[in-house]
Formats: sequence, C-alpha cells, structure tokens
Amino acid sequence: MLAVRNLHKDFGRMTVVNDLSFEVNLNEIFAIIGPNGAGKTTTFNLLSGLIPADAGEIRFDGESVSGLATHVIAEKGMVRTFQTVSLFDSMTVLDNVKVGCHPRYFCGILSAAFRTRRFLEEERDITCQAYHALDMIGLKEKASDIAGSLSFGQQRLTDIARVLAGSPKLILLDEPAAGLNAQETWELASLILSLKQNGLTIMLIEHDMSLVMDIADKILVLDHGTKIAEDIPSEIQKNEKVIMAYLGDS
Repeated sequence: MLAVRNLHKDFGRMTVVNDLSFEVNLNEIFAIIGPNGAGKTTTFNLLSGLIPADAGEIRFDGESVSGLATHVIAEKGMVRTFQTVSLFDSMTVLDNVKVGCHPRYFCGILSAAFRTRRFLEEERDITCQAYHALDMIGLKEKASDIAGSLSFGQQRLTDIARVLAGSPKLILLDEPAAGLNAQETWELASLILSLKQNGLTIMLIEHDMSLVMDIADKILVLDHGTKIAEDIPSEIQKNEKVIMAYLGDS
C-alpha cells in the first residue's frame, strides 16, 4: 500500500527525518512511535504532501506521490487527521463530515448556484456517505447537533468520520487518543480495529503505548528522525534501543 524510500527532511541545520525507509502493507495497522521530537508528525506531513521532502520517494498504491499537492494525494486515497481537532464549531456534525467528501466530487460554483441535476445527485451521495461515516463511528444520532456542543472525545471521532467520508484507502491518524479518557481510548481502539476489518489500512502516531501494543500489527520507532527499530509489538517491547530512547542512559 505504501513504500517509503530514503525519505529525508532538514529544517535549517537540523535533520528531522533522516534517510527513512519502510513499507505499510494492505489492511495493516502500522504505528509510528518515539519520544517527543523524534520526527513522527514531520513524517506524516511529508507523506500527506503538507511539506516537501528534501530527498527520497513515496509510493502509494503503486504510484509515486512524491511532490504532489495535499489535495491530489487525498483524492488518491491517502487522508489524515491532525493532533489538534479542527472542526467547524458552528456547523452541524453532518456538515462537518460532508466536508471530507468533496475531494471526490466535481460540481463547481455554477452547478451549485443553478442546482443542476448533477449537483443534486452529488449532494445526495455526499449526504449518504456522511451518514454512513457517522454510523461507523457510532455518532449517527448526533448528525444534526452543532459540532461545538460535542464532548472532546466525540469531536475526535467526528474528525475521524470526516476522513472516512472521503472513501480513503489509507488513513493517517496523528495522536488520535490524545486527551481521551480510558473509556474513550478503549472505544477508539475498537473503532480502529473495526476499520481494519472493513478493509482499510491505518497508520497512527501515538504516545499511549497500551493502545499501540494492543492494536498495531507493526511498529516503527523513530529517535531524532532516524529509524531505530521496526518490528511486531512483542519484539519492540524488549528492544534495547527502543528502551534506551524512551528511558535514556540511567
């Protein structure tokens, strides 16, 4: 599904991602972990086209997406969330989720203004997809609520529903459990596993090690932008380099 080769990014004199290579298989939950400042979110920014790489190649679903714009990568099926939830607080939950559908629809301003048949058909499709995404995350009954009135955990789920509505192939989740309580984290884990069962491939950055060890098929560990380990959870837990990166030389 995703092949990254020799990805590199410098910010001034600081190397943030250093010659990084890895592969994510179809229908896999692939986690990226590491201490603060390890280069995790920068890696997501490079994959999603938010910032350009200095070197390396990113191949998604069999074709190179290196250097492509973020919306083009999203249209091809690689979508992401961010660490900070950024909903339109004054819009309904349903309308927030519908925003995620638009990269795959093509009616322009004139079609909308004149409410052409194609526009109306697309709007019906978008509404159906948005309801389906809300149903997947268990918030369908909240569709008409104002997004700003939701609990923080529900806003996180709405953010995920918005990317699901765009019919993705690969979802990048940046710290999805941040700010969630234990019950909400358990529900999130169940949701991610159900998405995998529905055929999606998921990458996630996460600091909650219990969550990562419970649901990930493979874990990539970064430290100062460099890959120090890539393996199944049981092997990562006893890897001396990983332990040292988190605990330091004490």
